[in-house]
Amino acid sequence: MILTLVLITIGALLFLVIVYNMLQQYRQKQVAEKRSILIRHNQIVNETEELLLNAGQLPYSRTLVLTLYQRVQHSLKTMLETDPGNSQLGARLNNVRLQVQDAKDNFPPVQGSFRRPESDQQALHMLKLVKRLRHVVRQEHHSGKLGAQAFVAEDRRLELVQLKINLSNLLKRVRMSINNRETAAARQMLEKGKKILAPLPDKDEQLLNIEETLLEWIDELDNKQQQAEQQQEEQENEKSELDVLFEPKRKW
Repeated sequence: MILTLVLITIGALLFLVIVYNMLQQYRQKQVAEKRSILIRHNQIVNETEELLLNAGQLPYSRTLVLTLYQRVQHSLKTMLETDPGNSQLGARLNNVRLQVQDAKDNFPPVQGSFRRPESDQQALHMLKLVKRLRHVVRQEHHSGKLGAQAFVAEDRRLELVQLKINLSNLLKRVRMSINNRETAAARQMLEKGKKILAPLPDKDEQLLNIEETLLEWIDELDNKQQQAEQQQEEQENEKSELDVLFEPKRKW
């Protein structure tokens, strides 16, 4: 009888230990998942706020600004649901909601205009920024937070901004090649730019100005080449006439 009670007691203790371990593992898993959610969404908030701080570098549209603010809002809301006792998250969420409403009411369709990069370093920074923005816009579309029509329009707008940065760099390199009398390299880059711009159906005023500059520089190179060829031909003709004039007279 005593042995039976001992076995039952040992079995009950083992059962309690197993249950306790299962509860501990479950709690640890919950804590780990909670930590993972908070870390992931905090990273999203920080990266998105950084993109918003760079609004002065590029022309941001109302669609883009709202997409970024709503991305921050969604992540803060998820963090607050995961950690409801965090008062700081609640305050930040309320502040972002006010910023979303302000952007809806006051932000222009597109703020500012494209400014050509002043250096290669600035151009590289701008290109990286556009790439990150397009990635975020694509993610928000795939998650259903940005409609198809808005996504297509905004992605195309950013694509044209990226093109302007690249073409601005191209014009800068062309000017350097012309100054260094590297005519062949300059012409090759100009023709490349012309080929890129020619088929575009949605060129804005800035792209049209760039295209006009490309064509003007091509014409200038053509005129200089024609003048050089004409000058060379005249020199050859003069040389030929001198050769005839001073060639030894034949004796008949």
